[in-house]
Amino acid sequence: MAEKWIATLSIGWGRLVRASAFGALAIGGAIFAALALPIAPIKSAWWNTVTDIQGEFKEEIGWPELVETVANIYAALPAEDRSQTGIMTGNYGEAGAINLYGPAYGLPEAISGINSYWLRGYGEPPRQNLILLDMLPDSAFEKCQLAGRVTNLYGVRNEETSHPDIYLCRRMRQPWPEFWKRMRRFG
Repeated sequence: MAEKWIATLSIGWGRLVRASAFGALAIGGAIFAALALPIAPIKSAWWNTVTDIQGEFKEEIGWPELVETVANIYAALPAEDRSQTGIMTGNYGEAGAINLYGPAYGLPEAISGINSYWLRGYGEPPRQNLILLDMLPDSAFEKCQLAGRVTNLYGVRNEETSHPDIYLCRRMRQPWPEFWKRMRRFG
């Protein structure tokens, strides 16, 4: 309908209407990109505005550092312990970071009880030791120790830095099915 209407206009007015429409689309696309794509420099005024609108952008800040820290903890384990050690996360962001960047470090896939990650289970064979992210150790293990801390180069406060402690817990005291029932969470 718009094209038929533009065809009734003089050549000059038709070009002006078309140019205005394409200009409006270009401006809309630029605004969309500025707000919906992670292209703003971190900690800039633009970044602050975007993260007020789209808070998930700041949640990915620090993922490479997080995975590198976990990889260093994992690599420091004796070889026989590594095959018995899994990585359990308390949120899907950390699980996603481990699964995205972890293969480059030889890390096992993340285990998590959050949302649909719980349905994926705890893997076979079940691990007897766990590196815990966003989780406090409990009596399910014989021994737990603080093994590292989550940081990011930009000092951005996000879900990972709000609970920075990483624990290495050894020797589960209870069977995995019993432990796993308690791990299901929604968030």
